[in-house]
Amino acid sequence: MHDKPEVELIADSRQGDEAAISELFRRHYSLCLRLARGILRSEDESQDVVQSAYVSAFQHFADFRGESSFRTWISRIVINRCMVQRRTPWRRAGWIYLDEQPAGRGSESLACSDPTPEKSAYSKEINSALARAVSRLPVNLRDAFTLYCVSGLSVKEVAAALGLSQAAAKTRVFRARAKVRVQLQPVWSHERAA
Repeated sequence: MHDKPEVELIADSRQGDEAAISELFRRHYSLCLRLARGILRSEDESQDVVQSAYVSAFQHFADFRGESSFRTWISRIVINRCMVQRRTPWRRAGWIYLDEQPAGRGSESLACSDPTPEKSAYSKEINSALARAVSRLPVNLRDAFTLYCVSGLSVKEVAAALGLSQAAAKTRVFRARAKVRVQLQPVWSHERAA
């Protein structure tokens, strides 16, 4: 089962083979956990989010159309779950007990390290523009871009995930980044002018 190609595992999984689906998810677990850690910066939360994403992916496995690699599909689910997790209100609340602070350091603990409203708005604008730019990419470029720039895979890993040569993977990443850069140019120009 360990040396079975991913395409066969997907086909077997669709036929109800539990060992195949287990192997398919096992192969991508470390990547998913690495992605979650990069976004959430908490080991416990990362494990919880990956588990939640896996449950969701398992329940909706029939929705996997195969238009992208399984790795891209499961990575996107994990990233979406991480973004939902980051928005939960309890993560934002932090209690500070001034009595427990070193002498003279209480007021420093009260200073807010959150970005200013302007930086927050600009960040949301950039994120929105980036999401639009990526969604406009052709599927083959979008997959390469997502694996390389979002998932943090190397060109070699992107090539293996997409079944390409390293040169082809590098070309797709380069072209995708160039297209995204062109689409983000108006947003960056606006920020520089402000």
